[in-house]
Amino acid sequence: MDREKYLAELEEYLQPLTPEERADAIMFYSEFIEDAGLENRSQIEQRLGTPKQLSRKVLADHSIKMTDEEVKYQRTATPRSNVKMIWLILLALLASPFLLGASGVMIFVLIGILALVAGLIFGAVVALCALVVVMGLLFYVGIGLLFTNWAVGLFYLGLGALALGALLVVLPIAYWLVRLVLQGIANFSKYLYDKLSKKRNAKGGSDHEEDI
Repeated sequence: MDREKYLAELEEYLQPLTPEERADAIMFYSEFIEDAGLENRSQIEQRLGTPKQLSRKVLADHSIKMTDEEVKYQRTATPRSNVKMIWLILLALLASPFLLGASGVMIFVLIGILALVAGLIFGAVVALCALVVVMGLLFYVGIGLLFTNWAVGLFYLGLGALALGALLVVLPIAYWLVRLVLQGIANFSKYLYDKLSKKRNAKGGSDHEEDI
């Protein structure tokens, strides 16, 4: 009864997966619990964690696998897939009961890096929006002055064109930098997750869980 209830809760937390993927995960852990001789809820949670904790591990593993396949076929992961993977790994790490010593420090370092990057991206977006507004005002003023003082109007239009050129140069560079930073954070996240998973296995976790 405890096993069925545990697996039912786990399945609820695995809704982001496809029905087939959920079924495979539930079947795997059902067989694992039976083979390990885990008879009650406390034994199951001592070995696998709560359903919520285990679901975060499964989702993180799945996201890493999907991102690795994306890199294999496209040579690079998209910013969206990297953000999703980083978020799921962070949730899995924070849900782990084995956040001890250096691993815990590294997780807080990761959170700090994410906060810093989020702040920098927000600042860059604000700066780009301000540039767009300034460019629009320059064009508006320039067009208006063409009919009263064409020389000054052309001057403002020239400044607007200069702002537009700067925007067209800055945007691809900013996008490339964001992709590069997200890839670096994703790689660090995978390294940290792998390190913590090995620590969990060393403390008595299942090596078979790496198959999921």
